[in-house]
Amino acid sequence: MPEETSVAVILSASGARLDLAALADLPVGRVVRAQFAWSASAACAAATIAHTVPRTALREALGRWAGGRGWSVTIAPLPGRG
Repeated sequence: MPEETSVAVILSASGARLDLAALADLPVGRVVRAQFAWSASAACAAATIAHTVPRTALREALGRWAGGRGWSVTIAPLPGRG
């Protein structure tokens, strides 16, 4: 499968710390770009992820990975980018 690019939106509401270092062990893909927003009790990341697995497999793997940290995640394709 050729490399595709998706965006993952990750929300941490009183979960584990969410920053670039926390995304280093992404299970099935690599972070190409990430933007973060933080408040006193929550953090949000919009991460562009390059991957070679189908988007459904990416969604499942990231869901388990994020859930283990107390985060929630949603995935969407980037139009025109695979």
